[in-house]
Amino acid sequence: MPAALPLLPISAALAGLAVAFLVWWLAELAAKAAAVRRSFVGEPPPPNLVDNLGLRNPVEFLLARFGGVIAGPGRSIDQKLVYAGRPFGGITGEEYIALLIVMAVLGAVVLGVLFGLALGNPIGGFLAGLILGLLPAVYFWVLVDDRMHTRRDRISREFPYFLDLVVMTQQAQATLPESLRLYAEAAPDTAMAEEIDQVLKDIGLGTGVIEALQRLERRLTAEEVVRVIRAVIQGEIEGSNRLELLREHARDLRFRRWEKAERASEQLRAKIVMPAMLIVVSILLLVLSPAVVEMTTSGMF
Repeated sequence: MPAALPLLPISAALAGLAVAFLVWWLAELAAKAAAVRRSFVGEPPPPNLVDNLGLRNPVEFLLARFGGVIAGPGRSIDQKLVYAGRPFGGITGEEYIALLIVMAVLGAVVLGVLFGLALGNPIGGFLAGLILGLLPAVYFWVLVDDRMHTRRDRISREFPYFLDLVVMTQQAQATLPESLRLYAEAAPDTAMAEEIDQVLKDIGLGTGVIEALQRLERRLTAEEVVRVIRAVIQGEIEGSNRLELLREHARDLRFRRWEKAERASEQLRAKIVMPAMLIVVSILLLVLSPAVVEMTTSGMF
């Protein structure tokens, strides 16, 4: 009689694969949701991640019944989404929190049933499903911070080139909106260009240049970028020489980047000492080992 198949390991493996596939599918779907740069007036944003997942009804149910509870953490997540560039189709913070709750509940129920059938124990299956069902929600919770830090680093890298281009166009007697438009056209598909596009949209909707720059400042987290934007705003308010102000900050930014590169090179030299020593020792052992073996076999030791 053939031996019975071990159902527990097979069921656990299938449940693990189901969790991995669910997380991968959600990540792929989130990546396809385009970022939405929201204006303060105009048409409402297009469908976001909630609509792509087909979970609009349960999300709206949670927001209607528990909106007051979700509002607090929703504001915190909404600010992070702003810093991240409004990914996932422009989803709001409250929608994001409600979506995580719905995903956790659905994951716990589906995986709880699978593990309950596999273990033959409903309580154990529920506990296992509850733990693994939280994984997609935890993943998307951490993903917001990752998107925020990634965008901050991208803007920090791109900002010096933006500042240099603005200085050159200002020297050619261009207005500030013209300088911004030239950069947006010269560097499409960059994080800094997305922010500049939003500034130009705000200006086009009748917002003043100062107010548009203040909104830009509130959307950024990179310290060196925020410092320059604040200085430009203050200069516009006081009527200072914009070109000299931008030149000074461009020089300061280049100097800071040069210092940062020097510190990185010094740290690299310190870190490379031990691997270099190991390589030298390995080469010496490789060269001397035949002689040592020969002397040992000849009776010299």
